[in-house]
Amino acid sequence: MENSGSPIGPSDAFDIVGIRNDGGIDAVIVCSGPLDNSSTTLRDLALKVRNYLREIASEDFISQCGPGHVCIYVSCSHTVSTEADQLIADLALEAAQQRVLLHLGEPVA
Repeated sequence: MENSGSPIGPSDAFDIVGIRNDGGIDAVIVCSGPLDNSSTTLRDLALKVRNYLREIASEDFISQCGPGHVCIYVSCSHTVSTEADQLIADLALEAAQQRVLLHLGEPVA
């Protein structure tokens, strides 16, 4: 699903997933623009994070990537509004219930 005008890509697909040498798994949400405080951006960000969390818990994901510790990075080289930063903090609490680390990370090259 394409999110027109949103800096968050399609909510139904991973942007980047990689398996680390230690067996952990990094999943990245790449932002194509500022994470502003618009309802569209905040809704799309929450939806994408929750879709990542649901998929990470699926048997298909575990069989493909393994049961390693998962980190989700929201990669954004643009401005991040206070509201988006707070949303990421709130979603990090949800992620922690699945033993997943979620945080705003450095941009991915």
